[in-house]
This record gives sequence, C-alpha cells and structure tokens, in this order.
Amino acid sequence: MTSHLIPPDRRDERWSVRQAVVLGIVAVAVVAVLVTFPPHRLLGSVFDEAAAPLALSPYARGASGEVRLQLKMPGESFDFPIQLAASTTAARYQWVRAADSGAVAPDTQLIGRNVRAPSKSGLFHLAVTADGQRTIVGDVVVGVLVPFSEKLGSSLNGYRIGTYTWERARGDVTPPPPGFVEVWADDAPLWVSDHLQLADFLTHDAQQDRWPKYLALDPRILDKIELVLNRLGARDRVFTVDVHSGFRTPLYNRRVPRAADDSRHQYGDAVDLALDADQDGRISYFDILALARAVELVERDYPGLVGGLGVYGNRGTAPYVHIDVRGERKRWRG
Repeated sequence: MTSHLIPPDRRDERWSVRQAVVLGIVAVAVVAVLVTFPPHRLLGSVFDEAAAPLALSPYARGASGEVRLQLKMPGESFDFPIQLAASTTAARYQWVRAADSGAVAPDTQLIGRNVRAPSKSGLFHLAVTADGQRTIVGDVVVGVLVPFSEKLGSSLNGYRIGTYTWERARGDVTPPPPGFVEVWADDAPLWVSDHLQLADFLTHDAQQDRWPKYLALDPRILDKIELVLNRLGARDRVFTVDVHSGFRTPLYNRRVPRAADDSRHQYGDAVDLALDADQDGRISYFDILALARAVELVERDYPGLVGGLGVYGNRGTAPYVHIDVRGERKRWRG
C-alpha cells in the first residue's frame, strides 16, 4: 500500500499558506467594516468606555452623527450630551479653549449632565474629571455667541457686518441671527462637522487680515450637508467639499451679483458648495445633479431640515448647489 503521509516540512508549508489565506480574508473584512462604519460609529463614542468613565450620548452629533458644533449664549445652562459611567461617584468639569486647550474658568462640580456655558464668547471644549481621570470631549465644540445686541451700528468690535433688513424695516421680515460666533485665526481650522471647518463659513470680503472675525452659523445646515454626503456614499469614499460661500455679512451680500436682498447666507443657514460626486477627477453639472437628488432624499427623510435648493452651472458658469434650512421648500435654477 502506498503511503500518503505528508512529510513534516511539507505540512508546515501547507499550514503557513492556509494561515496566510485566513489572515488575508480577515484583514479584508476588517478594512471593509472600518470603511463602511467609521470608528466613532462602531464604538458609539469617541471614548473607550473601559478606559474613560464617560461617553458621548447618542444624540450628541445630530441626525448624521457627524456634527461637532453646538451654539450657546454666554452663561447659558444646558445639558451637555455625555453619559457618565454608573460607577462614577463624583465628577467635575472645566471649559478649555478649543484651539489650545487652555483653561478659561475654574473647574465646577458636575451634577448629572447640566453645565453652564462660559460667560465670555469663544469656542470651547468641555474637560471632565471623573474617578481621577481627566478627559477633554474633543468631538464637541461649544461656540458661545456674541449676542446680536452687541453689534453697534454696522460693526462688531471693529469688524464690518452691515445692517440686516430687520434693522432697517421692522415688521414682517426675517429676524436677525441671535448672535455671532467669534473667530480668531487659530480657531479657523476647527472642524465643525466631519467634513467642514469653521474657515469654510467665513465671509470672503476685504477684511481678510482682520481678527477676530464674526459669523452666523446654524448647526442644522452642517447636519444636512453631512446627511447629503452620506447619501452620496461618504462612508465608503473620501469626498473633498468645495464650499463656495458660507456666511455672508449683509454688507458683503449687497456686493454679490444677483444675490437676494434677504439671502439666507446672512443668517448662517445656507451654503453654496460643489464636489466630485462620481469621483472622475472633475466637477461637472452631472455631479451637481447628483447632489441635488441627495438633497431631495434627505429632505424627504428629515422634514426638520427642509429648505431651499438652487442648482447652478447649466449656463456656462462653474457648477454648484445652494442648500439651506429655511424651513420651507423652495427650488430654483441659476
């Protein structure tokens, strides 16, 4: 009888090949999961709960799960979206500057989730000390607004804003934004959502070297854009968002050709943007139509984000879309 026993050295070789195949399959599966579901979605939080006694609440980052900015008035009391571990016996919180983590106030006892916003305007992270461990909640930026009432005439702290329609003609007109985000040069790179930075929303006017700057920004427009990107496959592909226009001061808006007198850009809830939706290396009118379809689907599923949709670029101009969250459906082409 012929023996079919495999020599030991050949068995080792076959086992090594089998190991390599199995490891390769596992690696492909892991990469696929991470691409489809970013780590903060897989974990439900930016924190490792085994290492930190707190985590972000599920509602912390909007419907998209990708909004980082929350806006408050100076000294406003509110519930910060964190969950403390059940075993936590005592916790304290402190506000630190988002740009450099410098403390701006002494630490305070944390009772439940209730905190009080800093009394001064700026952009901040919350630092929580619990069970002897200090954690900066870096995935949430709290912007403390400069109240609109502090704008004197057409300027705020020397930054020229202009006047809103409401200031010139009271009555049945759009009220002004409640306040403005104060932005210093080192604040501009801050991410206000997973794909958008604060710099994307600054007015493109002649005050480029003037700091601080001021802008109005509604976090709902961030949520809507992120939901639109998800519709286009942002979890599987990397998109670079080209923001043409975010916030416009009323002064600047009056100098923009064909801009509406009461443009939503002045209220911080509108964005003009473009991106290469099909990733063929160029931005075309077909990319803009894909963006528009995604906006329609998002508004269908999230009625609270309904607003204007303008499609531009079919008349020889650079293609882009206007998206806003004005609260009523409006459509046009330019």
